[in-house]
Amino acid sequence: MNNKRKVLHVVGKMHPGGIESLLMNVYRHIDRRRYEFHFAVQSPEPAFYDAEIRELGGRLFVQPPPSQGLAAFRRTFEENVEQNGPYDAIHSHVFGFSGYILKLAKGLGIPVRIGHSHNTNDSKQTSLKRRIYRMYMRRLMRRNATRMLGCSRDACESLFGQQCWQDARVDVFPNAIPLSPFAGLPIDRTLLRSRFGAEPDDYLIGHIGRFSPQKNHVLLLDAFAQFVRIRPNARLLLVGDGPLRSEMERKAKSLGLAERVQFLGLRSDIPELLGTLDLFVLPSLYEGLGIVLIEAQAAGVPCLVSSSVPKEADLSLGMLQRLGAEESPESWADVMVQMAALQDEVPTWYEREFALGQRGYDIRVATAELERMYEG
Repeated sequence: MNNKRKVLHVVGKMHPGGIESLLMNVYRHIDRRRYEFHFAVQSPEPAFYDAEIRELGGRLFVQPPPSQGLAAFRRTFEENVEQNGPYDAIHSHVFGFSGYILKLAKGLGIPVRIGHSHNTNDSKQTSLKRRIYRMYMRRLMRRNATRMLGCSRDACESLFGQQCWQDARVDVFPNAIPLSPFAGLPIDRTLLRSRFGAEPDDYLIGHIGRFSPQKNHVLLLDAFAQFVRIRPNARLLLVGDGPLRSEMERKAKSLGLAERVQFLGLRSDIPELLGTLDLFVLPSLYEGLGIVLIEAQAAGVPCLVSSSVPKEADLSLGMLQRLGAEESPESWADVMVQMAALQDEVPTWYEREFALGQRGYDIRVATAELERMYEG
């Protein structure tokens, strides 16, 4: 007899990203003798983490995207819950639409209902219809959630409202990471760098993120083109996939950077890859937090980020500098040059580990907190 507590996570697709990385970190560290995770996804196409989810004892089932109509979504959702439940908790990660999902979950008798904000923007054009939608979903969230979480204060306020802190159900839940893979970094990088065709004296800049407008790869490539004029030995490693990847590959070629920019796709060796870098750059137009920044600092890599990145992403170890995404590529390149010229020592692992733990980024602590939430 299966006495595990079942938790249903509602997501878009289990491809690498901030949400998905957090969920997999949690699932790897949660007591799987007591908890079983199910994932309601909105795409029938196989995703990067599907096989691992099944290996860990989880299940996946497909929901139609909301764009196909609420009636179809509701019918399939209720059928899936009946066939795969009953569920002790539901944890929804689809921004505003979580309000409607938690409404359905309440009607189905799921006792623990968590809405989780991972961003500060729904990436949709603002219009009267969109404003009404956001207000309605926020109202549903307040009526039906038992907990409302966000990866930063900005992420909470974006989804739950500026006055959300008056509600005791609202809390910041850090995008925690496992610390052990970063403990030995930075290490002798010669072998790691050779994997990417880099010479020992090459200056490696990295970026990890989905190829979407939010991540602002256009600015990154334009700035890197300026940087290469000053540091010809520089290379740019781009990790991720997404709808704009082909366009960015063409842009890199048009800038004459085909030999300097590597598109590495989706990868599972992120700590090791970060260990090769001299600089991490994240020029996003908006971010809920940027879990990759936590990982980069854990690996001892200096970071140049846009001003839209929430302050919670800074471990206060002197490793992070900010610049407005509206600034010119030349300005970004200038700061990159300044950071490359700095010879400051990387904070020790003890200092980094202490800062991560102090700010709640230790996955062991975060997982224990989620277990308490799922217990209700």
